Amino acid sequence: MFVQFSDATSVKIVACFSCAQDAAVFPNQGEVDEGDERWATYYASLPEMAQASLPAPQS
Repeated sequence: MFVQFSDATSVKIVACFSCAQDAAVFPNQGEVDEGDERWATYYASLPEMAQASLPAPQS
């Protein structure tokens, strides 16, 4: 998945996208998979309605 991190440390995901975005508009982008702990933390922070449209974290 394409994500945006809060800063260059890539510790906290703040957004997810279906494809890569313009880095000038959305800095600190990266890719993670469903097994990434950062994805699980981000996913858990979302309302249930938003979770329904995203891949669930995998162990």
